[in-house]
Amino acid sequence: MKTSLAVAAACLALQVVVPAAQAQQPQGALATSHQPHAADPRQRADIEQLLNMYQRALNTGDAQAAVKLYTDDGVLMAPGNPAAVGSQALQQTYAGIFQAIALNIKFEIAETQLLSHEWALLRTTSTGVIKILANGAEILEGNQELFLLRKEDGQWKIARYSFSSFLLPTN
Repeated sequence: MKTSLAVAAACLALQVVVPAAQAQQPQGALATSHQPHAADPRQRADIEQLLNMYQRALNTGDAQAAVKLYTDDGVLMAPGNPAAVGSQALQQTYAGIFQAIALNIKFEIAETQLLSHEWALLRTTSTGVIKILANGAEILEGNQELFLLRKEDGQWKIARYSFSSFLLPTN
């Protein structure tokens, strides 16, 4: 019941704010014929740095910092919500999320694959606590995430981000 409440609260927070951010279809996605391969240590370190900055933005409730980590045509796909596409929609979405909840989460990398010199896939899990700001309730959080990253001006950025919740064992 407690875990179901956590999932429902997180989805509710997104359902309140995401529809306000107008969803569009992404444009200009690039296809590649390169075979995926594990990222070299330097690329992996750069990708981990991006993930750490994203984690910090989420944990401090900094919408502007979160959006800066996305490409201009970046997409956030949250469960039960339309996609937030582009910087303006992402800013509205993250601002709304951080008005509804506070996060204290930690990401763990499960997989990093370089798809080309400009594209990478990052699969993660996250666990932590969501605080519902309206009533102060704190609930356990558990997600699995998929990031599609694109390199712009020598820096990895989030091009597409999708996540789904999973049930955490209760203590």
